[in-house]
Amino acid sequence: MDNKINRYDLTSADAKIIGFDFQYFYFINELLKLQTGQSIGYEAKDDVHIEIYSNSKIITKLIQLKHTVQKNANGNPSNLTERDDDLWKTLSNWCKVICDNNRMTINKQRSFIKDTEFIFATNKKIDKNAFISNINKLQVKKIKFLELQNYLSELENSTKDLNVKKHIHDVTMLNDKVLRLFFGNLNFVDTGDEIIESIKSSIQGKMIAKNRVNDVFNALFSELKQDFFKNVKTGNHQIISYDDWLKKYTCIFEQNRNTTLPIRTFNPVFPKNLFEQPFVRELIEIGEINDEDLLQVTEFSEFMLTVRMNLEKWYHNGEITYSDLDKFHKQAINIWKNTHKKAHRLTKSDINLNNKNALACLDDIRSKQLKILTTDLGIDLSNGEFYYLANESKIGWKVNWEVKY
Repeated sequence: MDNKINRYDLTSADAKIIGFDFQYFYFINELLKLQTGQSIGYEAKDDVHIEIYSNSKIITKLIQLKHTVQKNANGNPSNLTERDDDLWKTLSNWCKVICDNNRMTINKQRSFIKDTEFIFATNKKIDKNAFISNINKLQVKKIKFLELQNYLSELENSTKDLNVKKHIHDVTMLNDKVLRLFFGNLNFVDTGDEIIESIKSSIQGKMIAKNRVNDVFNALFSELKQDFFKNVKTGNHQIISYDDWLKKYTCIFEQNRNTTLPIRTFNPVFPKNLFEQPFVRELIEIGEINDEDLLQVTEFSEFMLTVRMNLEKWYHNGEITYSDLDKFHKQAINIWKNTHKKAHRLTKSDINLNNKNALACLDDIRSKQLKILTTDLGIDLSNGEFYYLANESKIGWKVNWEVKY
């Protein structure tokens, strides 16, 4: 049984899915840092790349992202070892990029590296990695290039994993002048294991109130993912310039900086018997719907539940007060009173008109658009509020609705 469990763990897609999500969250986090004259791409030149336009030239950052779900004894992500396959495969691929068909000469390779920064970003712990330590020492001239070459030679010879050995060999085969320059532009980033919190912190840093950060995060993620999907369908890459960023996405931030309440989308849990709801039973009685009209009853119930859940969310988030909530309900009841009174002027003298006038009242009330503070709720949520009040026996449609409902 243990072998089966281990096999399931090895073949599980969960770790891969998290890895892809990690890449995209990193892309979003870097997008939030974008400045004038810069652009960022996802799965174009690398996992993520950033281009910086400066002094009539383009500096490119190529970013490879590696994520692990493995934990050490302390519950932290596992260490990045000096023989890590992901590490050396990445370095090998970058070396192949440096030496591709467009850059067959040493001068062209050096020129390419001078305008490129190579970034290996991971949530694995990198502070105990001997190779990274040696690269850092080389960059501040604490060791000589020859010492690093000797270290790599020993590492290659002592490595038993044939794939890793081959990847190390690919790196060491670069021309010495090219390799020295490559190591000088090679950087390693410990992303930590809280990339989502980092994104939310960046969002809040753009003058977004704490209680609106999640709304911006969700809206931005959804919009970017939809754009990514459209680009993939048309065979294009997702590359966003600073001007694109301002044009297409800053509205998400602006909408959450003003006093308008965010109208959220929910997946409400419906009651077991939709037709037993008081407001539904009255709609059936006056002939608005029949007792088999499930589609219509579901839609009306969704309007009612959605407005309730938005109101509760606004209240619990501190976006509205109890006084605001009470005032909103009273405003809706007062609108209903006037509409109900108008519809039933003749009903008392002719009770046979009760259902007909009840329908007139309902039709009229459905055209009313409610507002809470400065936020217009629109027709659906306004209707939902009236259905909610009817369900709570605070309003009704017939002249004598209180007796039964």
